[in-house]
Amino acid sequence: MRRLMLLWGICVTLAIAFASPNDRTVVIVSWDGGKPSVIRALAQRGELPTIRSLMADGSYTFIAETIVPSSTLPSHASMLTGLSYRRHGVDWNSYQPEKGTVTVTTIFELAQKAGLRTAMVFSKEKFKHFAKPKTVGVVEYVRGDADKVAEVAARVLTTQKPNLLFVHFSDPDSAGHKFGWGNDAKGVPPSDEFLMALRRCDGATGTLVAALKRNGQWAKTLLIVTADHGGHDRTHGTANPEDVRIPWIAAGGLAAKAGELNEPVRTMDTAATALTALGLSVPNDWDGKPVWAALRDRGQASMNGKPLSILAEWRGAQCGITDAQTCAITDAKEWAQLWRRVHQGREPMPDLPSVDFSRQMVLAAFMGRKPTGGYTIQITRVVAENGTITVTVRETAPSPNTPVIQVLTHPFHIVVVPKVNGTVRFVREQDR
Repeated sequence: MRRLMLLWGICVTLAIAFASPNDRTVVIVSWDGGKPSVIRALAQRGELPTIRSLMADGSYTFIAETIVPSSTLPSHASMLTGLSYRRHGVDWNSYQPEKGTVTVTTIFELAQKAGLRTAMVFSKEKFKHFAKPKTVGVVEYVRGDADKVAEVAARVLTTQKPNLLFVHFSDPDSAGHKFGWGNDAKGVPPSDEFLMALRRCDGATGTLVAALKRNGQWAKTLLIVTADHGGHDRTHGTANPEDVRIPWIAAGGLAAKAGELNEPVRTMDTAATALTALGLSVPNDWDGKPVWAALRDRGQASMNGKPLSILAEWRGAQCGITDAQTCAITDAKEWAQLWRRVHQGREPMPDLPSVDFSRQMVLAAFMGRKPTGGYTIQITRVVAENGTITVTVRETAPSPNTPVIQVLTHPFHIVVVPKVNGTVRFVREQDR
């Protein structure tokens, strides 16, 4: 009997890196309180030329959603950690130095660990809570409007060349609280001051785009323009759709020109999409997932739904790994460690095979300790489709009457396949 089932529940998210991550830039621009219905209306009237241009050249939605409570600090915590409100622990919304920095892992932390340069430029002091020690290379708190913030951010882009930059404009939120976001449900238009704040943010975003293009970086950039919340009347923070809905626009050379997105987008997805664009793995336990439709990847598109070629492989009945397990390897250090474990105790140890991890990845399956010979394990098929890489593994056992060698064995199979974006899912095809 043959059947498919989950193999040890192992999944890991991988990101493509055809270009070196050090050559890539992700810029997340948050228009604090940027109400999407108003932004869309202004863009359609040509009053937000930068946003209109980004929409034309990228992917967007104006019905993305933030968390509840739809408040600045908790919402940005989800945006920058990929975690829901109940998991990231940021349940306050003001600068409270005694609380220190967030305790969960941030995108800055993951990028820094990968050797990438990180930076933050923001206009509310409470964002210092996201600057964990030794995780953000440049931290700029700017007391000024969006134009001033953009001026500093553009200078950081030019002089520091961060791979990951977060920029925060507070103008819409300030105008909304003082003068009003309007109320769509009641037919109340937004205040003139709120409209002016959005136009100012549009110009400031244009300053960042110009800096990226001037630096020759636009072709290797993912720019995400979004918000932490919307608003109604002079408030926000509730589950009201006018508070919860946010804009989400992806543009730049790393973005797909997909137009309006049909899939749901949540603020936690911003963190996952940023990491993916940088060629970094997304933690499996994150609530946020990459917005695949917004990412440009011609290589992955051409392989979508097709079996991946096995470029190299190693199989055997003996290895140094005695427990049943699977793994996906995406960097040279992990590969060297796995090779040493596989050949532990063998003298001389075979030379480490060369793998180009900018274009390839390693998949491995280990059957664990078996009482005799006759057991085998084989990766029979690898298919990438719509963000999921399914690895089918076949295990066989000797029939009762088959003569086998009476010695402990540890069957294994290791393969090299083209590297593609996706969550790796191992399934087992078991022969009996």
